[in-house]
Amino acid sequence: MKTQQYFSAGLTAVAALLLLSSVPAFAGVVDKVLVFSTPGVDRYSDGSPVLDGECYALVWSPAGQAFAGFNADGTAASPADRVVLAAPLAEGGRCPECLFQVPAEEAAPLEGGTWSVCLVDTRTAAGVPAGAANGVPRRVNRWAAVKGGVKVSDASGLLAAPAAANAPTRGGNAGVRASALSSVPEGTPQPTIVDMSVEDGVAAFAVADTVSFLTYTVESSETLGDFSRDKYADKVDGDASAEITLATDAPTDCRFFRITRAE
Repeated sequence: MKTQQYFSAGLTAVAALLLLSSVPAFAGVVDKVLVFSTPGVDRYSDGSPVLDGECYALVWSPAGQAFAGFNADGTAASPADRVVLAAPLAEGGRCPECLFQVPAEEAAPLEGGTWSVCLVDTRTAAGVPAGAANGVPRRVNRWAAVKGGVKVSDASGLLAAPAAANAPTRGGNAGVRASALSSVPEGTPQPTIVDMSVEDGVAAFAVADTVSFLTYTVESSETLGDFSRDKYADKVDGDASAEITLATDAPTDCRFFRITRAE
């Protein structure tokens, strides 16, 4: 019997189980069950295949509206949208067949809306997927909506037709690419340079007021109005509890620097 990914999800909590049956015995018959997968190969914005353990997110939007995207902290960019569940599902460059169970009381207010699945790039500066916490991605660098629908039914329908539940629901005929940049959420602090040193052609900065869901780097310019990304500048994940250190080349005696989000 084929192993499937099964997820039971409230809007604020998630429990992940790996089952050998398509529908668990404890599923409420009026709970919503959503089935989806992607054919792959799904990719990051640079064209590289998604890493095992990368996240896919089940999202909801009001009827007639497309999902408006993610904030960098994993929340929905639009207050009208909801990130219902995210989990580290990627395997072999795609999302395998997954079943999401949404309890009836949680699904009722979402009746009539649009369910979608998104690939999210959660990689840290080290290139490792950051995963999810409490059903929300720990960070979102870029994202993409999976082409194709999500199969939605109630648990009673799946119990009546388990073979249909086992049939893969593929997201279109080609992989998706996570190319849409996430938004920086309102209220995110601006990074502050608290110390700077220049030695042997290298400028180093101690930076405060950073957040863990963003990666930071250095831009520089010979004037105050023409900043550009430094090719060899460090890229470092933020840390709300401590200063981070960034370094870059200092090719001239007079140069302006600023700390910015690494995209």
